[in-house]
Amino acid sequence: MPPLERYARFLTGHAWTVLVAVGVVTAALVAGMGRLRVSIDIEASLPANHPFVQIDHQIRREFGGRNTMIVAIVPRDGEVWRSDVLRVVQEVTLAALRLPDVIAPNVVSLAAPSVRHAEEEGGTIRVDYLMRDVPETPEEIATLRARLDDDPALRGVLVTPDQRAALVLLDFYDGVSGQDVVARTASLAEPYGGRPLAFYFAGEPMFVMASLEQSREIAWRIPLTFLVIAGMLLLSFRSVQGMLVPMLTATLSTLWGLGLMGWTGIVIDGWNVAVPILLIAVAAAHSAQMLKRYGEEVERTRDNRAAVIAATVSMGPVMVAAGSTAALGFASLALFGVRSIGNFGLSCAYGIASAVLLEMTFIPALRALLPAPRRVPAEGGPTRWVLSTLHAAIFHAGGRRILVATGLALASAALGALFIRTYGSTREYMPPDSMARVHLAEIEKHFPGTITMTILYQGPPGSARTLGLVRHLAALQDELARDPLVLRTASLADLVKALHKTFNADDPQPYRLPDSQELLAQLMFLGESPAFERFTDRALAKAVLVAYLRDDDSARVGPLVRRAQAWVDAHPPPEGVRVLIAGGVGPTILAVNEHTTHGKLLNTLVVLCVIYLVSSLMLRSALGGLYVVSPIVATVAILFGVLGWTGIRLDMGSASVIAMAAGIGADYAIYFLYRLREEHARLPTDEAAFGATLHTSGRAVLFVAASIGAGFSVMGFSKFLGLQLFGTLMPIAMAVSCLAALSLMPVLVLRTRPAFVFGRAAKEAAGRGTPPRAAAGR
Repeated sequence: MPPLERYARFLTGHAWTVLVAVGVVTAALVAGMGRLRVSIDIEASLPANHPFVQIDHQIRREFGGRNTMIVAIVPRDGEVWRSDVLRVVQEVTLAALRLPDVIAPNVVSLAAPSVRHAEEEGGTIRVDYLMRDVPETPEEIATLRARLDDDPALRGVLVTPDQRAALVLLDFYDGVSGQDVVARTASLAEPYGGRPLAFYFAGEPMFVMASLEQSREIAWRIPLTFLVIAGMLLLSFRSVQGMLVPMLTATLSTLWGLGLMGWTGIVIDGWNVAVPILLIAVAAAHSAQMLKRYGEEVERTRDNRAAVIAATVSMGPVMVAAGSTAALGFASLALFGVRSIGNFGLSCAYGIASAVLLEMTFIPALRALLPAPRRVPAEGGPTRWVLSTLHAAIFHAGGRRILVATGLALASAALGALFIRTYGSTREYMPPDSMARVHLAEIEKHFPGTITMTILYQGPPGSARTLGLVRHLAALQDELARDPLVLRTASLADLVKALHKTFNADDPQPYRLPDSQELLAQLMFLGESPAFERFTDRALAKAVLVAYLRDDDSARVGPLVRRAQAWVDAHPPPEGVRVLIAGGVGPTILAVNEHTTHGKLLNTLVVLCVIYLVSSLMLRSALGGLYVVSPIVATVAILFGVLGWTGIRLDMGSASVIAMAAGIGADYAIYFLYRLREEHARLPTDEAAFGATLHTSGRAVLFVAASIGAGFSVMGFSKFLGLQLFGTLMPIAMAVSCLAALSLMPVLVLRTRPAFVFGRAAKEAAGRGTPPRAAAGR
């Protein structure tokens, strides 16, 4: 007796023992769910080895920047130059300085201690707060406004160019969660609820709030997805058992996966929050294949226990092959270099492996105890018509119509791929009515430069006080300012220019850098204030240049970064000084897009390689793996065409969906080929073998693809772009991979007649031109 049959008989003979054992394991794993925690950590989504991210880390360790928030104080009517508004600015600034974990030198406003105004007084420089006291009279307000307008480095930053909003910028130390940053910043507005003022907030931590809102939406859509897939299975198999058993597998595998996440310390974040939906779909798919075979065996043997054994023996190897392929494909994401994506891949691998294990233990034991279905519904209706049409097309003129249709579809996809839009603004992933998007839009009405790009200068101690470095800073600022993407720049050079203007008011061009090193040193000594801490460290070994960008679109940020790097290469800094380009929000998003998008495409290739290797080993044929990946390649190509023709941009969101679709769609081809080999050995003609395979395994593939597509389509009605991508691209991927597995792949198999399906003798006969046995059946 073969080992697998002995195993199946053991399961059915000790069904209650198996159920109890699975129950104990389930309880132990579910206990791990108590360790799960939600953590929306921007840092976890960054490619740690990307140079932009590493530079950003260096800058943040010294100068902060990850948790920067912008607070816009906008009066209902008129400009900000009123005592009541300016008093609120001062109160908010002082309250911001008292917030836990705030970086005091990075609090910037009209009233901030780090913002100073320099005046020449008796041959020396007097540096004081820009606004130490709130001006009460029109003359005092005019004086304050003149001071601000007199400083190009501050003009347009503390009060927006339209004079309608006063800005307060603040930053928090690393280690503070995005939720806490937003909550603490928002608390600044609470005392002013009854005032004729509007408060708006922007900054990278606001994306965390959008991610949390998306997570909450996913949470309530999971049950809806569950019900849709259950309904599709009930409609497909037309039996309660045909719906309940796959959904039980899906539920248990999801619980196992979540429990393993808890025990292994994987947090729930913006990436893997949707894992339950994926697991429900994949687990139900595997179970549906087993259910279809079990129904056939019940119909044939009229013996429930014998049907369970036969279905387990026949479907066990293919289920292990398909499940291993998908699990290994997702697990490979752990090598991706981004912690959140690696966690997502491991979470999926846990659940898929759990589904396979349950299908090979719990479900056979459960079926042995359940009564056999009273009847197996006969195939009919649209399903039978679709499969019969595909069968006829496969054998008509050697499948020429299918090949022509596939060629036209791929040509159209290739043409569409030429119009693919890459990247775009991250705000597109936030709903138009979300707090983050609304507040950002309101702030950008007055101040469009909410995105930062930072450049770090590193040299020996005291190098930041050298004329060569400061001149290089100023020249690089001028170069960056030529780009339309750059709204303004800020650096130590601006402070030096302001000091020079104060000390040399009679100079024809006072706002400039000094001509000598001695004067530079004197100005920086006399004008030293907390304002310097925003741009240099205490040892004067590092200096930072900040560029404020109008957009975070990586398609625009990328050329700006490359232009800056090319300029630095052509204009080297002083000896011993390194210029590191670039950190900040814009380059960080660029790093994520470049690494994640390109990496996801690379991951798709890795998944294809894994699928090829595993399926080749399972089919014991190097050629077999090529047949398995052919529908996936076609699906990926079609998806790229869809991106081009619909205008959906190629970025980390769409690339992730494409990579996931590749991992899920492999099951269809594997199940089909296993069944085709079995039917070919049993039936006398090719036509009969292909027909039987289509109407058995192919029918299950059709049901599964429809169920998964319908389940994911629930996401298509979301207000979040990321979920919309799942809800539109995944159903398309399921439809294409299903049709390719049931049409294109069979045609390729029939035309090339591989030995692993038809046998070595048939392959050799085909090579000699001997008519295939299909002819004998006609």
